[in-house]
Amino acid sequence: MELESLKTIWKDVGAKTAGTSAEELEQLLSKKSKSPIAKLKRNLFWELMVVLVLYSGTIAFYFVTYKGVILSMAWMLIIIGAAYIAYYVRKRRLLKNMECVTCEVKSNLSAQLKTLEKLVKMYLWIGTLIFPVVMMLSFVVWYFYFPEKDMTQLKQVPYFTFFYMLVSFLFTAGLTIPVYFLNKWYVHKLYGQHVKKLRQIVNEMNEFPFTAS
Repeated sequence: MELESLKTIWKDVGAKTAGTSAEELEQLLSKKSKSPIAKLKRNLFWELMVVLVLYSGTIAFYFVTYKGVILSMAWMLIIIGAAYIAYYVRKRRLLKNMECVTCEVKSNLSAQLKTLEKLVKMYLWIGTLIFPVVMMLSFVVWYFYFPEKDMTQLKQVPYFTFFYMLVSFLFTAGLTIPVYFLNKWYVHKLYGQHVKKLRQIVNEMNEFPFTAS
C-alpha cells in the first residue's frame, strides 16, 4: 500500500525531521520488490536482455546464411536495436533520477513522471509503426531476393508487381491492427500499469505540502 504509506509520512511530517521523512520516502520509492520504479527498472532490464539475445541471434543468422540484398534486413535490425539501446539508456537514467529524494520531491517526481509518460507513449507508437515498415521492407527485399529464375517467370505475368505490392500492403495493414492492441497490452503490462501507480503517488503527494532536504 504505497499510497497509504506515503500519506502517513506527510501527515506525520510536522512531528518528524526532514531527514527522517526523506529516508522513509526513499525506502518507499526504492523498495526492491514493491516500488513501481523498481518494477519498471526490473522490467526494462529483462526486456533489454531478451532484445539483445533475439536480435543478436537473428542478425548473426542473416550474416552467416545469406548474402546480397537480403542482408539489408540484418542492417535494419542493427539500426532498430541501436535505437532501442539509446531508448533504454534514456529511460534507465530517468528512472534512476526519479529515486532521488534529496531533491525537491514533488517538483522532481512530477516533472520526471511527465517525461516518463511521454517515453512510454512514444514506445507504444514507435513499436507499432515499426511493424508495417519492417513488413513492407521484408516484402520488397523478398521480391528482389527470391530465386532469380522463379521471380523472372513471375514478373512476366501482367501486373504481377502491382498485385504483389498491393497484397503485401493489405496483408501488412490487416496485421498492424491486432499488432497495435497486442503492443498496447505488452507496454501496459511492462510499464503502463507501474507508471499509473506512480501517477497516483504523485497525485497523493500533491495533497500534502512537503519539501525534502
